Amino acid sequence: MSTNQYGMVIDLRSCTGCQTCVVSCKTSNEVPEDGWWNHLLDYHDGEVYIASAIDGKVSLRFRPTLCNHCENPICVANCPTGAMHKNEETGIVAVDQDVCIGCNTCGKSCPYEVPVLQKEQGVMGKCNLCAGRIDQGKDPFCVQACPTRIRKVGLISDPNSEVSKLIAEHDAQVWQPENGTGPSVYYILPA
Repeated sequence: MSTNQYGMVIDLRSCTGCQTCVVSCKTSNEVPEDGWWNHLLDYHDGEVYIASAIDGKVSLRFRPTLCNHCENPICVANCPTGAMHKNEETGIVAVDQDVCIGCNTCGKSCPYEVPVLQKEQGVMGKCNLCAGRIDQGKDPFCVQACPTRIRKVGLISDPNSEVSKLIAEHDAQVWQPENGTGPSVYYILPA
């Protein structure tokens, strides 16, 4: 088990739903075909860009999603070839496409529906938190591209890191904790 765990904090109070993170991820990582490694959801589980009435108040809120780089990733546990794996040094969950057979077991078992079959290549693909960029001291493409600067990435396993301080200060929450996977993407929730 990794002692280090990279993760992300996303401040939903300032997300405008512009989808720059989604497009930046797709183009910068050259995600093929109709696959997407980042998504934008309606915060209230309704339709994106359709206002929801909550307790008599109209609200238009968004939740950008990506791989949660879980502490206990179900995709890794269910991968028959070991292609889906968790990096021991960083805690980042990635796909070794040279080992992947494209069976989609990881995609079907992920409660967040993150891994996608890249049909043309016959392998699975997903967010790897731009691990190569992190190794170079750079932010992932989605963090760098965000015009409202609502995303921060870092070592959530370090209580003194900026991301850990943001999580504690704002009581940031993971999405769907009931899945029991221990997600490493936290959200600062709107009031």
